[in-house]
Amino acid sequence: MPQRIFTIDFETICAFSNNQNIELPYHLWDLEKTFEKMQAILETHQVSPTFFILSSTAEKYPKLVKQIAEHYDIGTHSYNHNLINTFTIKEFSQDLKKSIDIIEQLTGKKVNKYRAPGFSLPAIDYMEQLIENGIETDCSLTPINHFYGNKTTNLQTPYRIQLKNGIIKEFPITTFKFFSKNIGFTGGGYFRLYPYSLIKHFTSKTSYLMAYIHLSDIEPNQAKIKELSLPLQFRRMVGIKSAERKLRNWLNDFEFVDVETANETINWEEQPLL
Repeated sequence: MPQRIFTIDFETICAFSNNQNIELPYHLWDLEKTFEKMQAILETHQVSPTFFILSSTAEKYPKLVKQIAEHYDIGTHSYNHNLINTFTIKEFSQDLKKSIDIIEQLTGKKVNKYRAPGFSLPAIDYMEQLIENGIETDCSLTPINHFYGNKTTNLQTPYRIQLKNGIIKEFPITTFKFFSKNIGFTGGGYFRLYPYSLIKHFTSKTSYLMAYIHLSDIEPNQAKIKELSLPLQFRRMVGIKSAERKLRNWLNDFEFVDVETANETINWEEQPLL
């Protein structure tokens, strides 16, 4: 049976510029209204995702984060969305611990899942810190070089990683093969860029898929941000007017589960151990 996982990155960060986060100001975007729209989509299609919560956003929207935790599976997406490949291991550990503490204090739920901002987790040494801080499942590794980091895995199926201090379960990003090159299609700008016919085709060909969406991906009524260059403006807004329709079609045409459900249904002893 295909294992297709749906996740949402809960954040107000809309782009990186010169290694700095660009955040959507409150007056340019109503996050709560966009969340209500997303929740209605999820309820219509009976999809329960995992929300990877940015803790600095959680501090600004504590009631909303509590609501999310009451209804959905959750994980951490770091504290302030800084690229992990700009951190020392010590800085990464501090950021991770802070993010977990904030979410656990707000929700009363244990946080044991992680996704790195921009899929920027750079090396195995950093993954040791995940286990040290109680993370059991990671969704950060990617089989492609991309804007914010390098290729970090060759696998596109769930697998286990043996570390000095234990084993972590990994759900990597899914791509499609174009000649000899892996190309992303399952989230963010990739999802907004491609026509739905291609997304549907590639999804139907996979036995495993990790989908990721940001709330801002389905909100076309966003003002331009002066700090962004023209290429960044393009990457931020490309396909945004049709993204909600594509998302509804995707959730209607395929069955998705959250990370926890996938975790429970996989026989991990049969998955590769690296």
